[in-house]
Amino acid sequence: MNPKYKLILFDLDGVLIDSKRNMELSWSAVQATFELNVPFEKYFELIGRPFNDIMTKLGLNDQADKIKSVYNVASSCRIDLIDTYNNCIEVVEKIKKMGIRIGVVTSKDKIRTLEILKIFNLLFDVVECPDDKSRGKPSPDPLFRAMLKCQRDPSETVYIGDMDVDLGAAKRAGIDYIHADWGYGNCSLDVIKASKPDDILKLIV
Repeated sequence: MNPKYKLILFDLDGVLIDSKRNMELSWSAVQATFELNVPFEKYFELIGRPFNDIMTKLGLNDQADKIKSVYNVASSCRIDLIDTYNNCIEVVEKIKKMGIRIGVVTSKDKIRTLEILKIFNLLFDVVECPDDKSRGKPSPDPLFRAMLKCQRDPSETVYIGDMDVDLGAAKRAGIDYIHADWGYGNCSLDVIKASKPDDILKLIV
């Protein structure tokens, strides 16, 4: 079998893991600490972007760093609320065994991302998280960095995401995109969709 791609990049939240309960509890801690009236639904519809970008869009830019600190502590304390999607780890393992490089490109910070990836007990070839010096999704920059580190071209790479910012980043990077239909976002555009993790195996060969 000659796979279509040499590098498969995954978003994290809504693709590999279901972290909605963890997010909701973390946002509740933020609401209580800062006496905010911003409902979780408003926060949730913006996920996929770097945290500070979300704060800007919610009009909370002046408190962004303090909010981020409280949110991250609450999130790390309740990692147990995070589930992996059914059969997702097995699918990633099969892809790795095919000799295809695998990576994670997420807007979650590196500390929590690495904590969560321990659940997989699987070595990813690259893990890209935002920092203060770089642009996050929908900028293509994190996808470009992942490809550079794995020495793979856009024509050899596919990104699997679940939000509009994921599709936007993939388009700007000039790479193929697969929409994870089990995730958090709806995609009305005519893009390749996987209805369950197993479908990925059929779409990459």
